[in-house]
Amino acid sequence: MIMKTIDCHCHIQDVKYKDDFEEFSRELKEKCLFAIVSGANKQWNRDAIGLAKKYPGLIYATIGLHPIDAVKLSESEFEEELKYIEENVDNIVGVGEIGLDYHWEKDEGKREIQKKRFIEFLRLAKRIDKPVVIHSWDAEDDCVTILKEENMQNVVMHCFSGKRPVMERALSYGYYISFSTNMLFSKLLRKLSRDCPVEKMLIETDAPYLDPNHTGKNMPWNTLLSVKKIAGMKKMDEDALLKEIIKNAEKVYGI
Repeated sequence: MIMKTIDCHCHIQDVKYKDDFEEFSRELKEKCLFAIVSGANKQWNRDAIGLAKKYPGLIYATIGLHPIDAVKLSESEFEEELKYIEENVDNIVGVGEIGLDYHWEKDEGKREIQKKRFIEFLRLAKRIDKPVVIHSWDAEDDCVTILKEENMQNVVMHCFSGKRPVMERALSYGYYISFSTNMLFSKLLRKLSRDCPVEKMLIETDAPYLDPNHTGKNMPWNTLLSVKKIAGMKKMDEDALLKEIIKNAEKVYGI
């Protein structure tokens, strides 16, 4: 019997799942031990908590603001969202996604605001004693530097796609590297996942994005495809690898 998998980062509060969510949730329960639903904007944060409350033990929530969304908010709106996270500490297993995005943001001034707000999120996470889930597209080096400067301990590098030296630096600080299903169609990510120590590895889909079947709607159980690929490269038993990854997720998120 194939083991149930997990998804350490998905956005199944997206509208793409709305119409058939009951059916979807039944399949999720059948194929996954649990899924961690991540907020990235104000509405998604509230929806993530709603799902975690409705499906306890199956769905867990992390809430934060994607760096592009964080910059869009006024100072008072941003403060309100920080307060919302603090008020919901018992309903979440982490703060995120948060971080920096230099792929979509080229303006230096806005990048500085991203950094400032990223640091505010990190300090909040320390106050409420929650791990952080890091978005770092084309900004991995700066993210890892800031995380180290802020002395962050419990860190998940979500959907990591940086260069090997940055991964090695993150690993040397004890951070977890989370590989999404895009590793199935990326030579670079396959090499990184092959060389990442199992005890610091997590798996995710980032659903509905990065669907390995290119349908435009990724499913949390597609992480099993990543497990099969990584196990093959590491010459490991698939179940043994998945057990270790599950253990990592339970440890970092306190599940």
